[in-house]
Amino acid sequence: MRLGYAPSIALILLHAACPAPGGADTEGTGTDGTDGTDGTDGTDGTATTNGSVPTEASSEVTSQPTTVDPTETSVGPTTEGGDGNLAITIVGDGSVTADPPGQTCSEAACEYDVPAGAVSLTAAPAAGNRFAGWSGDCSGTELATEVVLETTASCTATFEPLPEGALPASIVASHEIVRVPAADAPASDSETTLKIDTAVALTGVQWHVFAADDGSEIATADTLETVFTCPDGRRDYDVRATITDGQVQSTLFERRLVTCVPPRSDAGRTVHIADLGASSYFQNGEVDGVKVQPGDLVRISGEAGGDFGFFNFQGTAEAPIHIINDGAVSNNDTSWLMHLINCQHVIIDGKGSDDLEYGITLTNTGAGGQAVFVRNYTQGSNTNTGSTDIEIFGVEIADGPDSGFRIWNGGSDEYNADNWTFYNLRLHHNYVHDVLAEGFYVGYYTDSIEQQPPPYPLEDAKVYRNRVEDAGWDGMQFGSCRSGLEVHDNVVTGSGHENEPNQRSSLQWNPGNSGALYNNRFVGGVGVDLQVGCTGGDTMMFGNVFANSDAGFYLHAGQSDAPRYWLFANSVGAPNSAGLRINMNSAPGNCGAGAPLSAMHYASNLVVGSVEQSWEFAAGDADTATWTLEPNLVTAAPAELCLDEELAPTCSDSAALAGGGAALADLGLSAADLPGGHFVDIDGRVLAGPANFGAHQAATN
Repeated sequence: MRLGYAPSIALILLHAACPAPGGADTEGTGTDGTDGTDGTDGTDGTATTNGSVPTEASSEVTSQPTTVDPTETSVGPTTEGGDGNLAITIVGDGSVTADPPGQTCSEAACEYDVPAGAVSLTAAPAAGNRFAGWSGDCSGTELATEVVLETTASCTATFEPLPEGALPASIVASHEIVRVPAADAPASDSETTLKIDTAVALTGVQWHVFAADDGSEIATADTLETVFTCPDGRRDYDVRATITDGQVQSTLFERRLVTCVPPRSDAGRTVHIADLGASSYFQNGEVDGVKVQPGDLVRISGEAGGDFGFFNFQGTAEAPIHIINDGAVSNNDTSWLMHLINCQHVIIDGKGSDDLEYGITLTNTGAGGQAVFVRNYTQGSNTNTGSTDIEIFGVEIADGPDSGFRIWNGGSDEYNADNWTFYNLRLHHNYVHDVLAEGFYVGYYTDSIEQQPPPYPLEDAKVYRNRVEDAGWDGMQFGSCRSGLEVHDNVVTGSGHENEPNQRSSLQWNPGNSGALYNNRFVGGVGVDLQVGCTGGDTMMFGNVFANSDAGFYLHAGQSDAPRYWLFANSVGAPNSAGLRINMNSAPGNCGAGAPLSAMHYASNLVVGSVEQSWEFAAGDADTATWTLEPNLVTAAPAELCLDEELAPTCSDSAALAGGGAALADLGLSAADLPGGHFVDIDGRVLAGPANFGAHQAATN
C-alpha cells in the first residue's frame, strides 16, 4: 500500500482459502467480530473466503456486461389474448425486475399476473455478489432474458457471493491531517478525499469510516471515491473499503488513516502571536506577558535565536491549547530545540501551512540535548503540575546531538511514579533523521532494582505514521508505557550507526510496556531488543517487517509473573542469527536470571537468515511447555523478504509463500484482542482470525 505522505506498510500476510470458523456471514445475523463490521473480513453480510485468491474455477468468471442482448424463451400453449402468471424465485442476494408489470422482486419468491406475451426479466446482483444464471423456464447467464408466456412461467435467478481475492489496490487519503470545521475556515480544510489507488477497473466500492477509539461507524458511501468531512471534535479515524472488479472482492483497511485536529483559523479563539526571533522561551504559561488560557491559539513564526521552550501551559481536555506554525518555523544550533515542561493538554501543530509538510524544523549539529523533550521540571514559580495529554505532529528533526523525541514523566522527585502519570500521548506524522541517539525515546527505562516497576508511567500512548532515518542508537525505544500503547504504521530505516553497546536495535521494547506494535517497517538496524521485565502488561507484535543487519528478536530474561508476549505474522530478516534468540541469564531490573517467562507465542513468522532455524536459546533455560514456538517458515534466501527499492513488501510472488500458519485460537487470541479488531494482509484486506494465517501463508484449495 501507499500513503499520501510516504510509502505505507503493506503487511506480508496471506492465508489459506478457507472460510473463517463459523462459515459465511449473512446480513443481520452476525455478532461482534463476525458480521463484517466489527473487525472481520466479511462485508455487509456477504459470504467470504477470508481473502483467498480465486480457485481455478472462480478465476474464469467474467465480468457482467453493462448491456446485453436478452435471450427469449416461449412457455405454455399459444392462446391469444389470455392472461399469464409469472413466478420468480431468487436464490442468493440480488433482485429481478420484470416488465411488464414493471416491478422489482427482491424477495425469495414473487408472483405477478401479466398480460400474455413477452416479459423482459433483468437480474441485478447485490453488492459483493454476481449473477450465476437463470433456470426453470428461463436459461442463460446474461443479466437480461425474455420469456413469452401464455399461461404460466417460472424462472429462478441465482446469485452467488463474489470470491475473495487479492486485487492490487490501496486506500489513499488526499489529506491525512484534516481540520475540525470552523465558521471562519474554508470547507476544504475539513475535507479529505478517499480514493482507491489501483490500475484495476473497479465496478464497485463500499466505504466505511470508523472512530479509531471505539469503533463506531461515522460515515459510509458506495462511490468510487468519497469526500469525508471531519465531524466536530478531535479524533482519529480508521478507513475500510470493499472493492470489486465484478469477479473478485477485496477489503482494504487503514488504521488511523485520517486524524482530525483543531482548525488553522482563529475559530473564535483568543490568539497569541509569537515571533521566535524576538522571544522563544515562554515561562509561566505566558506569551509576551499574557497568560494563555485553555482553548487559546498560539501562532508561532520565524527562527528561534535561543532555547525554545514552553513552561506550564495548561489547557483542558475540552479546550486544549493549540500551538501552530505560521509559515516556516525553525530552531538551529541551540541546546533546547523545543521543550514542553509541566504542560497539560497542549497540541503542537506543524501543519499550519499547506506548502510545508513539516512546518516546524529543529536542527542542532553542535552540543545539546533532545530535540523535542516533554517532561516535568522544578524551577521556582514554573513548578505547577506534571506533564500529560500532549499531541505533536508536523515536526522535522535533523542532525540532533541526542534523541529526536524524548517523552517521559521524570525530572524531579516531586513527580514520580507514586503521584503522577502521563496520559494520552499522540505522536504522529513526524520525521526524524540523522540524530545521534534514539529517533523516538518514549517512556522511561531503568535497570535499577530499587526502581521497579519503572517510574514515570505513560498510559494510552499512540505513536503512528512517523518516519525515522539514520539514528545513532535505537530507532525507537519504549518503556514504562503501562497500558494502551499502540505503535503502528511507522517506517524506521537505519539504526545503531554509532555501534553503541545495547543501543543498536531498530526497536527496543523495555520493561513496563503493555500494548501492540503492528504494521511497521524496521529496516537497517541490528535487531529487535525485547527486555522482558516483571512489570507492564501483555504485548502483541504482528504484521511487522524487521530486516536488520544482524539479529531478529533478542529476548532477555523474564520471570513467572512477567507479561505474556505474542510475536506472530512478522517477516524477520536475521542473516547472522535465528529469528528469535532467548537469553534467560540476563537480568534487566529485578527479573531473576533463569526465571521462566510466563508465556511466549512465537509463530507464523517468516524468518530469513543464514541460520536456518526460527528460534534458539542463547543462554540459560526456560520452561517452554506452555510456549508456542511453531509453526514458522524459515528460509536462507534474503530475496524472500522481497522489499522493493522503496522498502515496501512485494512478496506476493515469493517462493516463501509455501509454509504453515497458526490459527489465532492456537495462540490464545481472537480478532477482538487485536487493536481495532482488525488484522490485515499484504493487500490490506481485513481478516477476522481465519482458520489459517501466517506471514507468507500460501493460498490453497
